[in-house]
Amino acid sequence: MMRKLISVLISILILVSFVPNTSADGITLSYCIKPIHSDMYIDENNADAWQNIAGLTKLPAVLTLCLSVDKGLIDEKVEVKVSANAASIDGPSAYLKKGETISARELLRAAVMISAGDAIYALSEHAFGSEDVFLNNIELTMRSAGIDKKLPSCLGTYMTFSCKELIALGELAAESPTFLKYCGEKYAVLEHADGRKTELASANKLLTSLSGCIGLFTGSSKSDGYCGVFACRRGEATYICSIIGAQNSKIRFETATKLFEEAFANYKYYTICDPEEPIVEAYPVEGGEVEAIDLYAKESCGLLLKKSNGEPQKRFDLPDTLIAPLDPDHAVGSIAFYDASGTMLLEAALYPKEAVRSSGFTETLKLIIQSFLKG
Repeated sequence: MMRKLISVLISILILVSFVPNTSADGITLSYCIKPIHSDMYIDENNADAWQNIAGLTKLPAVLTLCLSVDKGLIDEKVEVKVSANAASIDGPSAYLKKGETISARELLRAAVMISAGDAIYALSEHAFGSEDVFLNNIELTMRSAGIDKKLPSCLGTYMTFSCKELIALGELAAESPTFLKYCGEKYAVLEHADGRKTELASANKLLTSLSGCIGLFTGSSKSDGYCGVFACRRGEATYICSIIGAQNSKIRFETATKLFEEAFANYKYYTICDPEEPIVEAYPVEGGEVEAIDLYAKESCGLLLKKSNGEPQKRFDLPDTLIAPLDPDHAVGSIAFYDASGTMLLEAALYPKEAVRSSGFTETLKLIIQSFLKG
């Protein structure tokens, strides 16, 4: 009895689009929004179509560097020597010079805040040794987000992505302490060893204009329009949205703002099952080595509901007492959630966290051992 979403939930989530279809010339404005780590979208438009995304193609590379720091594979305090190759990278730049030495921390800051290509290259050469090795790691990062693509270079130039793929990458970014630390900075100054200073100003205006915005990454070009993936947290709720092909910066941020405000005003996401948290504690067990055991769901699951629909109601389907032996791979019951009309919205099977042997097994084993020792 794995979790299942009934078709009625689909009708609950359907919205009439409230975002103006204002896109860059010849480009379809695409967007989508959903609760983080949920597969339930509140609103979307052209969200599965692959499109050019300007500087957002650097997100997989930057994310890979940040995840490497999180895992202890890159030390932020280490000094990195900039190669001629890194210093020559075009596009948004930290204005690095060949041969200069700079900390990995400053390179990360420039990579996340302004997607500086020279900073990305310099740090990747230090951490991975070659672009091929870095590319392999970037593709591993993308696969962990459910994206199976080959990149032409570590900066992903000219690669196409969909809004939903950007959200998948954004969810990984929103879990990275290193990424979050730098994407939330609005302004910083990078100081070079020779006394030069490079100003870093985030292009994400939502950091100052939208309550609860925590990032994440933007990109724009004349041909691809204005794009971005953003996350916003208020209280226990976090929503993530992505936008491709807005006509200008103002429309990009207005669209994101409308998406977030609609989500927070009208919807609530309920985390129903977390495999790390017991759904039922100390449920009685008969005939086992233990007298009670906690019950868990195998998968994470949740419900996205309009606030006007009220709280979901839960019902358990469990025997009065569990009978040992119990196997953690065999469900012992279930939990189901219903709306106010009594329609089931979601059902999840419940499992014991660990195996429970019957108490008779231990006694039998003792007798076998005693008999063996007596010869």
